[in-house]
Amino acid sequence: MTRSDTVWRPSWEPAEGGDLAYVFDPAARLSRDVRRVARERLDDAVETLDRLSEGDASTIEEGVHDVRKRCKEVRALARLVRGPLGNEFERFNVIVRDAADVLAPIRDAQAVLATLDDLRAVGSGVEPDLERVRGIQAAAAEQATHAIHSGDARIEHARELLVDARKRVKRWRLPDGFGAIGPGLARSYRRGRRSLREAIERPTDECVHEWRKSVKNLWYQSRLLEAAAPSTLGPVIATLDRLGEALGDDHDLAVLVERLAADPHRYGGALHAINAIEIARAQQAALRRPAFRLGATIYAEKPNAFVARIEAYWTSTLREGPELTTGGITELAAAEKKRAKAQRKAEARAVALVPPASSDDGVRNGDGDALPADTPSAQLAF
Repeated sequence: MTRSDTVWRPSWEPAEGGDLAYVFDPAARLSRDVRRVARERLDDAVETLDRLSEGDASTIEEGVHDVRKRCKEVRALARLVRGPLGNEFERFNVIVRDAADVLAPIRDAQAVLATLDDLRAVGSGVEPDLERVRGIQAAAAEQATHAIHSGDARIEHARELLVDARKRVKRWRLPDGFGAIGPGLARSYRRGRRSLREAIERPTDECVHEWRKSVKNLWYQSRLLEAAAPSTLGPVIATLDRLGEALGDDHDLAVLVERLAADPHRYGGALHAINAIEIARAQQAALRRPAFRLGATIYAEKPNAFVARIEAYWTSTLREGPELTTGGITELAAAEKKRAKAQRKAEARAVALVPPASSDDGVRNGDGDALPADTPSAQLAF
């Protein structure tokens, strides 16, 4: 049973694409919450890898995508506490990055195919060059997916790396309070401002991709902090999500262009490749202009001002408590019914997750370590 199943049920819903298991509770000990989120995300990734060989093609593709997302979430979290982690940050970051990279070829093959489908969907008619390229890429994507099997060396290697990362998290010793994450948040925001400026001045695929990574990193970190001010941070998170999607499509187009340029004969010859590249480049131009404008809004503040604002939200929540549902009489009544229903479901789920008691089983403390069954904390777990 995890903390998120039994303890913290805020009155608000996370922003679209969010997950309460990936949100800090400002009232909790931050050091424990950081470890809790990291462990749960890594555990989920390992469990997903264990199920990969049992699914069909679509399940495998979704599973690989989910594992890579968990890796990105954990790396973004680690960047928030980069200072307190010291040298351990680099070691941990490389381990999780390598685990995601092992799975990248599988994901890239599917992403390129999805990008071709998107281009076909927005086209004015049937593009023979795209159709030919798409058919060849579909075969490559199918081959990449079917290569996954029980005992696959890539899956086993990724699993070993993530298990190692999980063990490292248990040894993290971190301070509490916003001061533990403020410098990491400032670093992320500053990097995003700088990479946006570079992408505008030099809009190469590489520069835009660097900015994309910064945007996604800020999106993950903002999700972690959403409970400090959901009314304000929720819309920001949703905006970062849309911006990240636009830049993600831009990156997938860049990967497509790179593959076509590197081996045009594989895709039916130079003429087909050149025409497909022109279509992809035109779509990138359409994506980048609004993305740059939205980025100017997201990164309008100075890094120190941005972090000071988030810290003020965090401090206000600690002092005044979490935000409450606000609205008229009928809105409040509806919200209360929804909250009560969610609470009943959460309590039922928590009861279902409680394992049968045995003589040698105890509950676990906040770090996942076993406690004797007769200790006060074990007796008061519920």
